[in-house]
Amino acid sequence: MSFRQALADNPAPSTLGDVALRYEPSMLIGQTRQGPLTWRPTALWVVGLGLIATALPASRAESSWPTLALLSLSAGAFLASALRAAHERRKRGFVVNFSTATLRLDFVTPIAGRPRTLLVPFERVKAVGLMDQADGQQCLTVDFLEGEDVLREALAAFIPAGQLDAANRLLHVLEGAFGLGSIPPDSLYLSTQSPAGPAGFDATPPGSGGLDPER
Repeated sequence: MSFRQALADNPAPSTLGDVALRYEPSMLIGQTRQGPLTWRPTALWVVGLGLIATALPASRAESSWPTLALLSLSAGAFLASALRAAHERRKRGFVVNFSTATLRLDFVTPIAGRPRTLLVPFERVKAVGLMDQADGQQCLTVDFLEGEDVLREALAAFIPAGQLDAANRLLHVLEGAFGLGSIPPDSLYLSTQSPAGPAGFDATPPGSGGLDPER
């Protein structure tokens, strides 16, 4: 049975937390969905304006230090607002390629805000797990070797309690694909997995829409 036929016979979730999932022959593709900004960037921007308004009367004082201090704080608030907005807008994605036995991670660096892509062979993946977030939701993470360091990246975040079954199912499937455990016997991936490993999957033709898995 082909990977596509297996998906047709066993419908899989199209979303998990903040990630939209797409299934193609030999590939699982995930990409974060663009959500609305929270109130925090706007609040910081308003604080910056308030500090400027406060600095204007202070500029009439004999000492310039209060004005400089307020303007410095205002600049800091505007910078924090911009950084917070960029953080909330940043996207990440991943491609689990069963044909080439690689995991591609696309993300934006937290400080510089630069896009970065890592291609991780399955054998360098060390763990897949679910972690508690501060808001009580769950985050699906992957630990992998980059050089001599073990790094952790989020695959899907903000997973509500109603999606925990799907999250655990995907976790076990990924563990099996990465050689960290066995694929569940009722998994939709099992019928596409050859005894020889990931090479048993069909290749995905290039030029697919959305996140380009061949980049």
